[in-house]
Amino acid sequence: MSLKLLILLVFGFMHSDCSSAPVENVQAEEITLYIVDHGMHTGIVIDADSVTEIIQGLRFDFEEIRFIEFGWGDQAFYQADSFSVFLAIRALFFPTGSVMHVAGLSDRPEFYFRHSDIEGIPISRERLKSMLRYIDSSFARDSQDALIGLGRGLYAYSTFYDAKGRYHLLNNCNTWVMEALVEAGFSKRVWPTLTASSVMRQVRKFPQSVLVETE
Repeated sequence: MSLKLLILLVFGFMHSDCSSAPVENVQAEEITLYIVDHGMHTGIVIDADSVTEIIQGLRFDFEEIRFIEFGWGDQAFYQADSFSVFLAIRALFFPTGSVMHVAGLSDRPEFYFRHSDIEGIPISRERLKSMLRYIDSSFARDSQDALIGLGRGLYAYSTFYDAKGRYHLLNNCNTWVMEALVEAGFSKRVWPTLTASSVMRQVRKFPQSVLVETE
């Protein structure tokens, strides 16, 4: 075999390895999570299979549930039967207890929340696990390490759970969503992202090229 032919074969091998493998890895690793704008607050929707790998003890029939939405908020205001100005003011200006709202969705979020603004974000499996570990750490647990249910949530297949952290203006449901995204490796603003609309604007600015990683 000539030296020239050997060089061409080696170059061809290296070129094919570098060009094809990353594309296959990206396709295999890419998952989509969703941020939902409910008006005053935002929620995070993740496929149920990914959730159950990290978070244990959720009360769902997983044969019916395809996606799970997570929200964190003020304990009294979030669970109130109707809007209360008093509870809203107290939640914003006085540190209060918190809850997790967890909802099982039998269909994709764009069908379930048809009147909400929704952004899908591609993310690697490892980054998603980092986010789920952050979400899991937001739950309060009892002495047997079980989730503490507080009653039925806002809609079908939803439950309120006791949570960690104190709720106030600068640490609210929307800053919690942004912190979850930061834990997954996304960029963080210098100032807090306090409103649902500001969360959605921030999400839309994430450069797609850095959202998906390969192992």
